[in-house]
Amino acid sequence: MNTVVMAIDHQNNLSTTIGQLTLQEALLRNASVVVLCCLPTEGGVEGEVMNIECAIDQVVQQYGQPKDPLNCAETAVRAALVPFQQSGIPARGLLCRGEPAAVIVEQANKLSASMIIMGRRHLSPFNRLFKGSVSAEVLETASCPVLIDLRAGLSDS
Repeated sequence: MNTVVMAIDHQNNLSTTIGQLTLQEALLRNASVVVLCCLPTEGGVEGEVMNIECAIDQVVQQYGQPKDPLNCAETAVRAALVPFQQSGIPARGLLCRGEPAAVIVEQANKLSASMIIMGRRHLSPFNRLFKGSVSAEVLETASCPVLIDLRAGLSDS
């Protein structure tokens, strides 16, 4: 079975438009989905942090958004899994630590992904120079097709 990797950012609510795009691609390709969220390296620790099999219902979100990055990322991944679960598409989440572009490409290779779908943060030229572009680096280094939703993303001026 094909696998589509949907890369999301725990700091921005990008998963709605990317989720719709990924849902369409998964249905067209008869593919399973892995929702991947990369967290900053903490204490020199990199690698896989958590596998997530269960989506989160909107009712659970009424208790407020968590403040720490790990819980924010877990909540974002669980919320992103909902449409796939509702559509009967096999999907799971994966939280990893490390440099985002490298982790996305590494996990896509490990999963033999047929495609990576991600959004793009609309950074100012200064922030793009300072922070770099994760989507551009993934596009340049991935061994599978990469679909970047240019509509997704929030301005980081």
